[in-house]
Amino acid sequence: MTLWHTVIVVLINLLWGSMFIAAAIGLREFPPIFFTGIRFGLLAVLLFYFLRVPQRLIGPLFKIGLVMGVGMYLTLYLSISLAENTASIAVFSKLEVPFALLLGVILLNERMGAAQITGVCIAMAGAVIITFDPAAFSDLPALFWMAVSCGFSAYGFIQIRRLEKVHPFSIVAWISVVSAPALLGTSMIFEDNHLEVIQASTWSGWLALSYTAIMGSVIANSGLYFLLERYPVNLVTPFSLLSPIFAVIGGILFLDDVLTVGLIIGGSLILCGVTWINRRAAILTPKRASSRSE
Repeated sequence: MTLWHTVIVVLINLLWGSMFIAAAIGLREFPPIFFTGIRFGLLAVLLFYFLRVPQRLIGPLFKIGLVMGVGMYLTLYLSISLAENTASIAVFSKLEVPFALLLGVILLNERMGAAQITGVCIAMAGAVIITFDPAAFSDLPALFWMAVSCGFSAYGFIQIRRLEKVHPFSIVAWISVVSAPALLGTSMIFEDNHLEVIQASTWSGWLALSYTAIMGSVIANSGLYFLLERYPVNLVTPFSLLSPIFAVIGGILFLDDVLTVGLIIGGSLILCGVTWINRRAAILTPKRASSRSE
């Protein structure tokens, strides 16, 4: 990977990591369901052009929209809204990798080797350490919802893998157009004072909300797709381990998060487990690619 492209992939993960900080700021002014609904409403408008897909894809994309939008993103922002320490849930979010591996075994009959099982166990051990860190006890509800979000994310990515080739922005557009009305309607039922929230919201709250949508789902994803057109997935995806590190640094600098020994040890184990899983995938993929070419 060239130096310029390396800079791009680092900046992409800086955007993803900073989204935790932006979301935490925005969720101080907006209730979580309303926040998520407005976010997807904005994306639905921005990506309206990409809604045009073959009719046979509408059903699968609608399902993905419910899983990823109503499921993953709602529980993600619910977790952030409940968290006192954003750093812990940012590291916890990488559990989506072992979750995806486990669901691949259950739903797709994929096989895990001993090395992959080891990686999953290491990551899960790290999650246990973070969960039972005394400083994290007040964040147990946030960690629970982040684990649920990781489950939705892993299942959603499996559904996306089953899709035939479709423009990535079409997937984001359908997630947005399916999720926005569902979430805004749900917010009207379970959350109050929407007009007052809008009237009381500040420019920083709206800027934080817009940042999570535009910089994360549009700009960062555009950069990711740019790189994936030029490099193997196994060369690009390991850089995603930088995003929780950036989130932890941002949480300490801007949100007064506390970096405990348990978070350092548990987070290191999660990242090591995910690294080991990705490393094994990188080793195995060339063999699979060569067998397909034969």
